[in-house]
Amino acid sequence: MPVSPVSSITRAATRSPDEPLNILTFVTHERYEPNLCKTGHNFYALTGEGIRDWNTKYAPVPDNYIILDKREEGNQVPLHLDIDLILCQNVMAHYDVSMQMAQMLRLPMVNLWHILPPTNWSQQEYDHFSSLSGDLDVFISDYNRKVWGRDESNALVVHHGVDTDFWKAEDIPKKQQMLSVVNDWKNRDWCCGYSIWERITKGLPVHVIGDTPGLSQPAGSLEELRTAYSESQIFVNTSTYSPIPCSLLEAMACGCAVVSTATCLIPEIIENGINGFCSNNEDELRKYLVDLLNDPDLCASLGKMARQTIESKFGMDGFVNNWNEVFRGVVDA
Repeated sequence: MPVSPVSSITRAATRSPDEPLNILTFVTHERYEPNLCKTGHNFYALTGEGIRDWNTKYAPVPDNYIILDKREEGNQVPLHLDIDLILCQNVMAHYDVSMQMAQMLRLPMVNLWHILPPTNWSQQEYDHFSSLSGDLDVFISDYNRKVWGRDESNALVVHHGVDTDFWKAEDIPKKQQMLSVVNDWKNRDWCCGYSIWERITKGLPVHVIGDTPGLSQPAGSLEELRTAYSESQIFVNTSTYSPIPCSLLEAMACGCAVVSTATCLIPEIIENGINGFCSNNEDELRKYLVDLLNDPDLCASLGKMARQTIESKFGMDGFVNNWNEVFRGVVDA
């Protein structure tokens, strides 16, 4: 049997103010969702036929994130779950089923917009997906919100949070190398800039982490990834169409001197010569890399300021507080 509207109504009436919420969602972003779990709520993610599962190569599954296999449940949400709200994190893949469940169970739905509209969309496709809304729409940056045609009147912005207690430089010597962290990089050249990276780093000492066959392997653990950030003088990001790569923020938190393309939200984070370098000119990008490889003191100075930027603008406390306000506000409305 599925969860019923009656159980949802009963749950809303009897739930205590401090009780963790039960949030139904779908696996979407293994590096972002563990931070959502720091809110202390319980997340139940549906998977099964045609629905992706959690990839443990990217991050371990948090204790309060429970995977529900729809095949085992007969395509139903288990009866024993008292769900408080629906969290849709991908309008293209999950909106229709999320809205169907929200209406059937009489639950509020939060729409979280991680991505930007694909560059090959027609105007009709953009108009359709940009019109899809939940009871509340949340974007990861103001840039992202504007691209989707929203503003302060109908959507909120909650910036990424970085766990700076975990993502911090280890006390190990720096290597004269440039690190990049990207999954499926070659196939995602159009948005992650693999060909740009090839050109600007040619002949320079590089280290790549990520699930890209023929190029690199993912880190064995988050601790291993932290070590890679900590021992690298420079972090290189060449994304061309990504709101904000999590790896860039992690690298900054670990004190890397960052060199990045100047796309999407990145120019609002990186101030040239202060906490890193960014440009869309490949000659400039290569010059920054060469200069930094020859100047470890400048690397250290930029890395120190990079971490301060993360602490001041992307702290985990603010992220958790903002999301708790979103969740509590929606269920109490």
